[in-house]
Amino acid sequence: MVHSESQPARPVRIDLRVRRGGAPRTLHAAVGLLGFMCVASSALAAEIPSDPRALRRTRVVEVFENWKESVVFVTGPVARSEKQSPAEFFVTDPKGPVENSLGTGFVIHESGYVVTNAHGVEKTLAPVVVLADRRQMPADPVGLLHDQDLALLKVHGGGPLKAVRLARSGDLMIGETVVVIANPHGLLYTCTSGVLSAIGRATHLADVPGVTLQDMIQSDAGINPGSSGGPWFNVAGEVMGMTASMKKDAENIAFAVSATTLRKLLPAMLDVERRYRIASGLAIAPDGPCEVQSVLPGSPAAKAGLRPSDAITRLADRPTPTSLDFHLALVGRKPGEALAVEFTRQGAPQTALLVLAERPKLDPKAVLREKLGIEGAVLDPKMAKAMGLLSARAVLVASVNDAFYGNVQHKPRPGDVLARIGLIRPRNPEHAAELVETLQPGQAVDLVYLRRRENTATRIDVHLVLPAAPHAP
Repeated sequence: MVHSESQPARPVRIDLRVRRGGAPRTLHAAVGLLGFMCVASSALAAEIPSDPRALRRTRVVEVFENWKESVVFVTGPVARSEKQSPAEFFVTDPKGPVENSLGTGFVIHESGYVVTNAHGVEKTLAPVVVLADRRQMPADPVGLLHDQDLALLKVHGGGPLKAVRLARSGDLMIGETVVVIANPHGLLYTCTSGVLSAIGRATHLADVPGVTLQDMIQSDAGINPGSSGGPWFNVAGEVMGMTASMKKDAENIAFAVSATTLRKLLPAMLDVERRYRIASGLAIAPDGPCEVQSVLPGSPAAKAGLRPSDAITRLADRPTPTSLDFHLALVGRKPGEALAVEFTRQGAPQTALLVLAERPKLDPKAVLREKLGIEGAVLDPKMAKAMGLLSARAVLVASVNDAFYGNVQHKPRPGDVLARIGLIRPRNPEHAAELVETLQPGQAVDLVYLRRRENTATRIDVHLVLPAAPHAP
């Protein structure tokens, strides 16, 4: 160890006397040092902003602050059971803990449409969406594509929500920043970041043997259980993709459904004109620019003067650069509503007025009789509890057309509960009718009916092929 000895302080003398021939060197040095300090101090003051936090507000911080309100927590009760077990729907241990699903989603329309993963929603008995302000809102699955791991929810209530912007198809750069906002392990609004590692990947979906998701994008951003369904933002605040999976036997390898895939699939899942009982008469190209493919003769579009190959650039108050934007612009519209249309024809800008027509109103009873051969009724929560059901999210079967089910071995009976159509649990007869309205003769649908007799819980799985001709009850 080196020690230093102290020395008595000596006074420092500066000779400020002015002599002939110039000032002393010590005076020049003092003045020079003082000038340098003043300049440096001024420069440093100019670099420090009035808000010191501005130096730390990176693009990642800005993305999180600007878009966290568009991200939601998707949860709800699930049952611990094997597939095709009644315990998936019935209470097996009234005193046991309730397990909740953990997932993330993001808003694509301010009226409450939320995109998330299918693998989380299909296991949830009654989905609940938690907003950024911690309000909890019930949600209905309105579309579910299991082989694409994509689900579309409709949130009930909550007021106008802030919707995200999807990145342009194909506009991705390897190495650009990826910002992920998600709820890993239920830790709400966790922000991680990384880079876009690769595009055009293919990955297997663990829950569906033989199914491979295509056109996936890859990142090294932190992803954990509960992150599924979360958006991947670029630094411009556009969604590049939606978290789908991570490679379990590796680190920092995560995959997302690309924005390109979302743009292709969401218009059909929204099914706006059927859902809102409106008709435009327009067929729009399913992907890419919003180009008219065909116009139904005598329809509102024909009366407005629209033609095939017209490129619609704006509908009412929304720009429509893509097909998805056109469908989103129709959300919530009503029959008789007049919408201003801006479009180009052979490069020349034009305008028109599109007056939406009315589609026949949905008759839930008639649809369920025609498509499923049953008479449906609302399942009362008290009755659901008496039956030992985990949720009243189902449809009570009031009557059954036995001839409709032909040679099906196990047929539903009056008093049974329709608990699942495909992979979606119908909330009530109206919701069930919406799910099966478009089924055509010869198409197949998987149904789950539940039956409770005393202490016996029975699950009845039915693979129904719609008959070619209606059967009289």
